[in-house]
Amino acid sequence: MAFSYLKDIIFSEDLTVRNALEQFNLTALYTDHLGFGLVTDEQGVCVGVVTDGDIRRKILTGTSLDDRIDSVMNRNFIYAGHNDTSHTVLRHFDKKVTVLPVLDDEKKPVDLYRLSDFKASSRGEHRIIRARVPVRISYSGGGTDMSYYIDHFPGAVLSSTITKYCTASVMVRPDKEIHLRSKDLGLEYVFDSIENIQFGDRLDLLKSAVKIMQPSFGFDLETHSDIDAGTGLGGSSAMTVAIIGALNQFRNEKRLDLYDIADLAYQSERLNLGISGGWQDQYSTLFGGFNWIDFRKNEVLVNPLRINREILLELKYNLMLFRFGGTHDSGKIQSKNSSSFNVSDKAKMENFAKMTSLAIEMKEALLKGKVKKFGDLLDASWQLKKLFSKASNSAVDELYSIARQEGALGGKVLGAGDAGYMLIYSSPKFHKAIRDAFAEKDARLEAFDYTESGLEVWSTAR
Repeated sequence: MAFSYLKDIIFSEDLTVRNALEQFNLTALYTDHLGFGLVTDEQGVCVGVVTDGDIRRKILTGTSLDDRIDSVMNRNFIYAGHNDTSHTVLRHFDKKVTVLPVLDDEKKPVDLYRLSDFKASSRGEHRIIRARVPVRISYSGGGTDMSYYIDHFPGAVLSSTITKYCTASVMVRPDKEIHLRSKDLGLEYVFDSIENIQFGDRLDLLKSAVKIMQPSFGFDLETHSDIDAGTGLGGSSAMTVAIIGALNQFRNEKRLDLYDIADLAYQSERLNLGISGGWQDQYSTLFGGFNWIDFRKNEVLVNPLRINREILLELKYNLMLFRFGGTHDSGKIQSKNSSSFNVSDKAKMENFAKMTSLAIEMKEALLKGKVKKFGDLLDASWQLKKLFSKASNSAVDELYSIARQEGALGGKVLGAGDAGYMLIYSSPKFHKAIRDAFAEKDARLEAFDYTESGLEVWSTAR
């Protein structure tokens, strides 16, 4: 807390010694019973300090009580900068001073530290809390993670996280206001309480994630994503997880575990905002790495896969990730899929069961190092997915047909489909031909790598 009586101990250069002593009688109680003052020039710059001891010594050598205070002040005084660390301040106190002026960059007084009540621990730096969450690639099992399916049958998804991230940064404010800023959208939103959040714009995803955490303090929240929203990599879920993960750091002993965060993220996005979708995105991005995710009627279990490093290197060497088209509204696509679901449709239920079986085969192929078989199964999984979802369209079919004609073994559109990212598996000898053919269709190859990390949270100085 700043020194409350600072203005009372600031003296002008032309103040008399007599007046300074009179002021000391009023302020010594607040300066550790030491008569102490800061002397400033006309610009407010601190040019010296004076104590009752300085005055007594000068009076003994002939100084008059009517002399100006600048004739007795100490011009070579010790002071702290307003950005000095606690350690630096302690070094100053170690020079046998008990009160320490604090000056800004222009050498103007801004505070006074007293040794009697100074606590190094109370001067911790203001920190920024950052949370980073990778996006995911889903290889097989998509659709079996929807509630309408797992209410009747167990589902499973094979997924991994890649080195494209959603990041949320939280900076505590001195007031109760909450400021939201999306660097990607160039949008900001300010509200004075959780209860007064108004929904209905492109920042609703951020607002919902903040509201569900019910923070009791003011803060600035800034978000950034390496990918566009609505491109099939689970970016909206990753961003929701990042925001919840950052705010979770302030919960101390009530901190949520990973499964709790996943459930809150699902509630925030799927239930509170009404964005249709499955459960895999929250768990895939949160836990990170290659995972086999079991979806059961009453629980979700994330099973990390121990895949040999050489197998992953070979898999990555054969895969290509293309950005194509614009973006899609995954919620609308999934809503259509939901409305067409009928548990009595025997053929469709058989296709869902086949999807789970294919996902199991793909998992086993990876664990055994059969990457070529994995590529073949990727094609089978995509062909099956098109039978019971709205993931494809004529442009998607054309691109995939081109890839197959140029030598690709398999591939799929990621996420809900229509536009976004297409994953292609091919022998490296066909990569150039596929890349060139896709370029003619404005499909851009993007670099990526696997990452074992999921939610990562850290702090840094402002």
